Amino acid sequence: MTDVNRLPVLVSLHHVGFQFANGEILLEDLNLSIDYTPTGIVGRNGMGKSVLARLLAGVLVPSCGVIKSSARIAYVPQTIELLPGQTVAQASGCAQTLAALERLARGQAQAADLELIDDRWDLAERLRQALDAAGLAEISPDQPAEQLSGGQLARVALIGALLRAPQLLILDEPTNHLDSAGRDWLLATLNAWRGALVVVSHDRRLLNTLGRIIELSPLGARLYGGNYDDYRAQRDAQQHAAQAALEHARLDRRRERQRLKKDLDSFQRHAASARKHAETANVDAFTKSRWKGAANEIVSNVRSAHVQHKQVLNERVRSAHERVVDETPTFLALPGTLLPAGRQVLTLTDCQLPWLAPHAPSTFINASLCGPIRVAVHGPNGCGKSTLLKLLAGQWQPVSGTCTVHVPCAYLDQQLTLLDDRQSIVEQLKLMDTPLAEAELRTRLALLQLDALRVTQPISQLSGGERLKAAMAIALWRKTPAQLLLLDEPTNHLDLESVMAFEQALQGFSGALIAVSHDAAFLQALKPTHVLTWDAMGWRLEVN
Repeated sequence: MTDVNRLPVLVSLHHVGFQFANGEILLEDLNLSIDYTPTGIVGRNGMGKSVLARLLAGVLVPSCGVIKSSARIAYVPQTIELLPGQTVAQASGCAQTLAALERLARGQAQAADLELIDDRWDLAERLRQALDAAGLAEISPDQPAEQLSGGQLARVALIGALLRAPQLLILDEPTNHLDSAGRDWLLATLNAWRGALVVVSHDRRLLNTLGRIIELSPLGARLYGGNYDDYRAQRDAQQHAAQAALEHARLDRRRERQRLKKDLDSFQRHAASARKHAETANVDAFTKSRWKGAANEIVSNVRSAHVQHKQVLNERVRSAHERVVDETPTFLALPGTLLPAGRQVLTLTDCQLPWLAPHAPSTFINASLCGPIRVAVHGPNGCGKSTLLKLLAGQWQPVSGTCTVHVPCAYLDQQLTLLDDRQSIVEQLKLMDTPLAEAELRTRLALLQLDALRVTQPISQLSGGERLKAAMAIALWRKTPAQLLLLDEPTNHLDLESVMAFEQALQGFSGALIAVSHDAAFLQALKPTHVLTWDAMGWRLEVN
């Protein structure tokens, strides 16, 4: 009998595995089916969440197994790679169709234009409407995409994916660069979306809108019905049960070992008594030998049976231990930096930010900061927060005025541009004359869940969260310790455990820091001394 309530399967994975060129196995024997149930993919950094998303999207080919897909799929990666000179239309994936529509309007249509246009005759109008609805009314399709903030670019990429009218939408960390208004827009957009949805995310608010969670862990892939809170409740119950089973198996093994020892001691005493009796018994030598041999054989058989029983007990403990997820905490060690209270950190004098409205008061900043201050930067996407950090890092220059940083600084930008994808973490740190011995360096990296294999493979093979951890290590453990940390959305790619570890480490940092983040909990955990806020009338630096 057919189940009429079953949703059609759009993508199915059958015994799928993925292996890097160096032999590392990331995913193994995955069997999954994706239907119209909104699905989230969660797990700690390095478990293969982004790889799974790319496999589902058809961007990657599995090392083994079969992936069957019957759906039109649109995929938005967590990092949008821009080519030099790309426009907003190109970043959205609409440029070719828009160009075909323009040629058609001019009467210069080419043979392939009708196929490009298909049924999207109103694409220009729909793109304009979507940009306006996303709070991007000031953005034009022919505008250079490099002028967009991370949040604006994220919205453009999602708009482009939706305009392709897919059956399945796959998003990798879509909230990473969005401000609160952008996140509200994203949730409203996805709520109105009637197609299938798969999301890789650590955003609990977004995950709580979904109907199924796939967790990737050392135990493989596990499916949980319900939203994120439901998943956590189910997972915690499973882990409590698995931990209880492990403790019971260990207790049972300990008790059995004690009992077996007593039994063996008893048999050995009886065997010794039997051998002594055989020596003094009034029997022939052959009989004495036979009695002694029987006693020794009994002890040997008992000892062999005990060894086998102990192996069974050990296997039970190992089996129980395998069902317990390793949740080793993450630790991040920051350099010991001493910044005196009166030391000048930075000076901004009539500093005009590039890319923004040239005469608006909100493009000018005046500030003078001293000592180990902590500044939380607030403002919507596109106001110039990332631009300000790039000025302080020396990557860009102000249009007018001066920008001077007086102390060594380390900058973690959203694109992690300080990483050389061709090198390993260890290689790059050695080139930067890290003062840490390699053994100490590897120990610190291991506490970041970057094991011996990951620290020696090219950075390009690391996950988003692992890349961020690598960037932290490279920024902080180089020859000259930073006295000023510039952080641009540093928690974007981190799992929740790593976020909390980063918060804890930064709380003990004795230098100055300036943090741009839309994660309110993260900013609060930093205990900022000052808040730099943007509005249309200008920037305001206030004591928190």
